[in-house]
Amino acid sequence: MLGYHWTALCLAMLTLASRYTSYAQAKKQENSFPTYQQIKPKDSEIIDQVSPPSPSTIYSRIINTSSARFPLNLFDYPDGTVTYYLNDQPTTDVKYVKEVLKNKSISVETISIDRPTEDGKRIIRIRYEAL
Repeated sequence: MLGYHWTALCLAMLTLASRYTSYAQAKKQENSFPTYQQIKPKDSEIIDQVSPPSPSTIYSRIINTSSARFPLNLFDYPDGTVTYYLNDQPTTDVKYVKEVLKNKSISVETISIDRPTEDGKRIIRIRYEAL
């Protein structure tokens, strides 16, 4: 008879424990994953970390022409203010630079545009290879 009471008591405790467990699992937990409203920037533009220019930087801007998605006009500068370096060969002849760049048998690798100096002069370096 004593075994019956212990069995009934254990069965009752097991039933209560399982109901509590199912109640605890049925409880809605708050979502720990952030929503879009929580992570979206307040401004429409996203600004990444930009390091300040350092004197060790050789060129102020290097453009990889294979990823350039904007029209690039290298000839809008006033006459006599730009020296072009085509594969490290200096020239100030804009017509010659245009002829070289229009040539279909070359592939432009990089274009770098230096900041203007105090006297307004600028250097544009163009690296290309023959196809």
